[in-house]
Amino acid sequence: MNKPFLGLALGGGGARGAAHIGVLQELHQAGIQIDLIAGTSAGSIIGAMYAASTDPFWIEDHFRKFMESDAFEGLRSRRMLDDRNPDSVLDQIAKKVKDHYVVMMGLNRESIVKSGPLRRAISFLMPVKNFNELKIPMKVLATDLQSCEDLIFESGNLINALVKSSSIPGFVQPSGNETELIVDGGVSMPIPVPVLQGNCEFILAVDISRYYLGTLNNPNMIEILKRADMVTSLRLKSELSKKADFVIKPDTLGLHWSDFHQFDTLVANGKTAARKCIEQLKSEIDRKNSLFYKMKQWLS
Repeated sequence: MNKPFLGLALGGGGARGAAHIGVLQELHQAGIQIDLIAGTSAGSIIGAMYAASTDPFWIEDHFRKFMESDAFEGLRSRRMLDDRNPDSVLDQIAKKVKDHYVVMMGLNRESIVKSGPLRRAISFLMPVKNFNELKIPMKVLATDLQSCEDLIFESGNLINALVKSSSIPGFVQPSGNETELIVDGGVSMPIPVPVLQGNCEFILAVDISRYYLGTLNNPNMIEILKRADMVTSLRLKSELSKKADFVIKPDTLGLHWSDFHQFDTLVANGKTAARKCIEQLKSEIDRKNSLFYKMKQWLS
């Protein structure tokens, strides 16, 4: 049995996942067929919506309906972990109070919100409930903090897998049994290229990382810790991207994962990034799919 040719790796990034929609729309219009998808966090949700429908324009329409729904309201008002720099004096005071509250709460709770609102949101977005209902095979990534291992879900209950993959540490309640502590796949594999290696001939990655972080002004301890963690994460993302055959990197404007109000801009930026490199991508796909290339690889 021949392995799938084109595998698509969709990285995590919360609201920045809207850029994935724009990229998928351009790939769809260019006639580029996707044979296998791997997704982390937001990438797993958008990837599963595409794997279920194969229609990126339906994804955009359905996501707009979601953002007007009660399911979205359950997540929208929780912005406790926003790490942008405040401008006004009142904002700075409010931020100090908020940071103090988060620290105190963190000593007594494992998360800010339960997993219920996230589950309701994902259930609203998904037209199917199980992996075997998908039209394109899908691998969903999560991380077990107890074993420090990647978890790859590709069968069974799709909703459960997506909830696990999208449970942002400290923000959404972890899942798992007595020996597991399962959180967002972005902790260990923010761009899931490695799970596609050996499972397809050509890996296309979409990196929606927040590379522009801005300047920290009079940072406190929490901000310094978060920035240090983000630097480590960005280095990991850069290394993972290098493992792909081709990378599309939309401009995500340095947006925070909770900036859903920038949906239109992110979709447009995803389209722009894909459109700029679509001919180069098609050329690379044709080259690697050619009989000459395959013979050369077989003989080497």
